[in-house]
Amino acid sequence: TVVAKQRDTDTGQFQEVYSEDRIRDILRDTRLSTSEVAEELDCHRTTAHRKLRELENEGKIESTPAGNTLLWEI
Repeated sequence: TVVAKQRDTDTGQFQEVYSEDRIRDILRDTRLSTSEVAEELDCHRTTAHRKLRELENEGKIESTPAGNTLLWEI
């Protein structure tokens, strides 16, 4: 698994940019499309999709087809 990280300017330590916790916060009490999640994360749609699929494969979130997109939820 490739994990995008960036350096915290205060601590100097690297932190995961698209963390599971951040995605779960975004999806809490709602269902969003891949594009909507990407917008919330401020990343490319394919980056969001890859991370969402990873979490789905781990059984942590679910997707439901809706037309030509997927809706994601906890």
